[in-house]
Amino acid sequence: MIPEAFESASPALTVVVTNHNYAEFVESAINSALGQQAVTVEVVVVDDGSTDESRAVIERFGSTIKAIFTPNEGQGAAFNRGFEASSGDVVIFLDADDVLWQDTGRRVVGVMAADSTIVRVQFILDVIDSAGRRTGALMPEAPKVPFSGDARQRLLTCPDDIVWQPTSGNAFSRAALESVLPMPEAPFRICADYYLSSLVPLHGAVSLLDAAGGGYRVHGGNAHYARRERPERLRINVRRTYDTHQCLIAESHRLGLVGLPSDPGEVRSVSSAANRLLSYRLDRTEHPIPGDSRVALVRLGLSSSAARTDVSPLRRMSFAAWFLAMAVVPRRLVSVVARPFVRLE
Repeated sequence: MIPEAFESASPALTVVVTNHNYAEFVESAINSALGQQAVTVEVVVVDDGSTDESRAVIERFGSTIKAIFTPNEGQGAAFNRGFEASSGDVVIFLDADDVLWQDTGRRVVGVMAADSTIVRVQFILDVIDSAGRRTGALMPEAPKVPFSGDARQRLLTCPDDIVWQPTSGNAFSRAALESVLPMPEAPFRICADYYLSSLVPLHGAVSLLDAAGGGYRVHGGNAHYARRERPERLRINVRRTYDTHQCLIAESHRLGLVGLPSDPGEVRSVSSAANRLLSYRLDRTEHPIPGDSRVALVRLGLSSSAARTDVSPLRRMSFAAWFLAMAVVPRRLVSVVARPFVRLE
């Protein structure tokens, strides 16, 4: 489904800042949203039940923003509330510990105004420290490059093997968001960007800005900037990916797009199959997907590897070899074999 063209040559931008206990950073996030140059911007701030000084910080902005204070319902609910209160033709969801560079709004609005088939614009993020200084690192790290183009075939084949930016590195068309929001809130208390990354590109094309669009703050409290993964977090990720697959299947069927299986557990992707096999090998008693077995997950991994036509045959063979190795190595060596995909604590 292709969204209708914007009603004006210069569509309005809404930045939805979502915050939970980031009183130290939320002022910078709001200022960066209000400071967008050469574009009319609306700033909506959703405070998701903070227990620190966030409310006092947010209320200092007065009528320059739309402030929404809710109980702690999670990120998905905050996205839903923020979008309900928004009016812009282009929407950026900004994590309260991140910032936007001043020309980002103008650039993403220009891209979408020029081509109504584009429903999502990604942009690289500069990694910044707790004080807001650029570290020289980027999100994503090289050699990864965020996706651009028509993602629909990839989403119907190996949806989790696409390089998508985290929340603050995206802008979405209102028309596409209206098609997929509100999102289910219980499965997406965190990582609500999983849902948007998988469903929005079913509705049109993705573009990529040619320079960084903001700062991704690394401050020691980030939920998803870990060099090492704990088994319990891995299990949560596996379950959330499964829930995302359910939503992706439903939306693709609604749009008449063919390719995905009806069972979310059978959706192919090298990364998700690898995480499921790792989780199963580490602690099958708490494995979150009923019916998984070592043999079934290796078969899924081999099938997912063969489906990765976006990479070379040698790369596909290396994926397949990893799944075969993970199937047979002693448990004490799982963390060693896991390293191409994830480093375990």
